[in-house]
Amino acid sequence: MPRYELTPEMLAELPRPIPYPTPTAQPFWDALARDELLLQRCGACGAWVHYPRRRCTTCMSEDLAWEAVEPAGTIHAFTVTHRPTAVVFADQMPQVLAIVELPNGVRLSTTIVTDDPAALRGGDAVVGVFDHADDRPTLLRFRPARG
Repeated sequence: MPRYELTPEMLAELPRPIPYPTPTAQPFWDALARDELLLQRCGACGAWVHYPRRRCTTCMSEDLAWEAVEPAGTIHAFTVTHRPTAVVFADQMPQVLAIVELPNGVRLSTTIVTDDPAALRGGDAVVGVFDHADDRPTLLRFRPARG
């Protein structure tokens, strides 16, 4: 079976997967565009809710409000990938896929931006990086807090 090699020019032509905000999640994405992190919090039980939903996942209340949260936390778990999860990410290898835990306990699936993935450790402090682009919503990534 023949093997096909993708050139940089071919990669540039491929569409990258992008998030499509739902009406419920739109405030989250709008805040990222302003370099701000907003998360939902339940007015009935105080639980944080993420990913955005119409009901609290703890008590099922619809009394959810958006609150600003500092985009910083610690690495809960991560893996360094050397093979792209999709062909369009081949130019971004290695890629650090991670779960970052915020001080309020919310865990976000994200990527870590670093030149030295081997130096990362679980529990390391990270800070948010707002990744703006013209062709998609702003993404929240993280980088090591040190240096």
